[in-house]
Amino acid sequence: MFLKIPPPIFVVIALLAMYGCKLFLPLWQFKTLWIIAIPLIIITVTIGFLSILALAKADTTISPFTPEKTARLVTRGIYQYSRNPMYLSLLLLLIAAVFISGALSSVFVVIAFLLVVNHYQIKPEEKALMHLFGDEYRHYCLHVRRWL
Repeated sequence: MFLKIPPPIFVVIALLAMYGCKLFLPLWQFKTLWIIAIPLIIITVTIGFLSILALAKADTTISPFTPEKTARLVTRGIYQYSRNPMYLSLLLLLIAAVFISGALSSVFVVIAFLLVVNHYQIKPEEKALMHLFGDEYRHYCLHVRRWL
């Protein structure tokens, strides 16, 4: 089963949920930590750009809804460090948002994002890629971690 919400929209929903946590579940509030958030946002943009660039260079799909249309297995560039750099960049963006929000309760949203994306998006994608690329993908999985 695939996630039916595009991951960027899911991140917007997560950001709104984080704001709700800050308002309605203010566990431990802390001062906004821009010194951590800004570098995380820069890393987020860089990883996102490099992942899209690697897929474009390989002339394969970037759509999370059609992993079966993947033309080739991309294992170079940013994909030699993470099997899911686009999802990693979205996760890092949410972590940056925790430091911007100043609400520890927003960490619950980050955990929920991680669990939902792992179960409903990444695992089905991995299954499709295993079907398409077999041993080549299995070998790749042994050498490159899912997230980082």
